[in-house]
Amino acid sequence: MAFPHLREILTILREDKIQIVHINLPSYLGWQALRAGRRLGIPVVMGFHVQVGNVITSPSPLLFPLKVIISPWFSYFYRRGDFLITPSHFAGTILHQLTRRPYEVVSNGINLREFNPGKISPGKLSDFKREHGLREEPLLLYVGRLSREKNVDYLLKIVEVVRKKGWRARLLIVGEGQLRRHLSERIKKLKMEREIVMTGYLRGEQLLCAYLSADAFLLASRNELQSIATMEAMAMKCPPLIGKGEQNAAQELVREGINGYLFSLEDPEDAADKVIRILSDDTLKRSMREASLEMIQAHNIENSISRLEKIYQKLLARGPVP
Repeated sequence: MAFPHLREILTILREDKIQIVHINLPSYLGWQALRAGRRLGIPVVMGFHVQVGNVITSPSPLLFPLKVIISPWFSYFYRRGDFLITPSHFAGTILHQLTRRPYEVVSNGINLREFNPGKISPGKLSDFKREHGLREEPLLLYVGRLSREKNVDYLLKIVEVVRKKGWRARLLIVGEGQLRRHLSERIKKLKMEREIVMTGYLRGEQLLCAYLSADAFLLASRNELQSIATMEAMAMKCPPLIGKGEQNAAQELVREGINGYLFSLEDPEDAADKVIRILSDDTLKRSMREASLEMIQAHNIENSISRLEKIYQKLLARGPVP
């Protein structure tokens, strides 16, 4: 949340001889960068990476006037870019509704050299499991912010149903956020301290171990414009189970029954049944692991970089923006 003066941005662009301005958020900083780029005739690329639901996460009707303001602001802001990109086809549909402008889909991408199952030795994986009290029981995984739009509460319901159906699957929650205390209290109230482990924020090999330990990755988020965590899971051969929702682009990463499943956000039994289907069939789980790894190759970050470079070169070839 930076609030720079326009002069600061202009100075940076001039002194560093900036040729392209690429803005990913419609914030005050983004607005000042847009104004500076316009003043200096520098092409501006707009990346669409935030929904109204990411900004206003509470369902409170008191916030409805703010939602009414934000959508027109998004429309006004993104229509001023010279080139628009989105990370998914779903995001592109929203952006087109806001701007009526053409766009190009460029995946956020995943560094497949970094997110590589071969980087983790059996010894490191064993140490990780021991550190977090994970035994040989089936393990489900969530990675991401602990915020309202991620709908992590719903995952507790899924685990509860799985338990009632006779499976002792556990859930590993990786991440930090304003709802961490709420989730901890909820877990205690449900007496699920044994079934659910919260690790906090993980990075590097610890994060890779979390993905590699899991039998399935769960995402019940209501708002996603792509979902990097889902792509990381797929790169680590962890089958994704994604909640079906009108505002969730992560569904594009699932081929139903091939690399994972979609599940209802209204009926946790549906998700529980699909979890059990994977946990009870080793052949299916292995095929989904391999399918996820194969599908994620299209999201190699090197491909995304190359496409962005071509967009930049195309804009530079046009010359200064009038």
